[in-house]
Amino acid sequence: MKKIVFISLVIAMTIGSCAKEEKSPIEGAWQAVYGQWTGVQGTFPDQVKGNQIKMWSKEHYIFVGHVILDTLIYDNYGWGTYTLDGDKYQENVVIHNEEPNYQTLKILLEIRNDTLIQRWPADDNWKLAEKYSTEKYVRVK
Repeated sequence: MKKIVFISLVIAMTIGSCAKEEKSPIEGAWQAVYGQWTGVQGTFPDQVKGNQIKMWSKEHYIFVGHVILDTLIYDNYGWGTYTLDGDKYQENVVIHNEEPNYQTLKILLEIRNDTLIQRWPADDNWKLAEKYSTEKYVRVK
């Protein structure tokens, strides 16, 4: 009887240790499909051309792309760490080509099926500014 209990415990522990860690719905690669930013005339991809991909791992994010405004081409890239609590997403910026003074950025984030929507900047109470930026991404399969 003791052998059966011992073997049952070993099997249960083995199965339990093989369980997959729960991934956050944000993890993976996302392709930009829409953008509207404060201080920029026009929207992506209508008047603003280019492309961008953003990727998340368990604790880090990175994005890279380029933006074409009229005849000017801007490289766009950055990375850092993040936290996500419900729809409250906070980026702790390590590198950003356009905004070297960013340290922390509060963003309201929404995921609808395979679409991710970011709106920022949010204040300390997680309320959006009167004029805010929006980016939409679709999951890369």
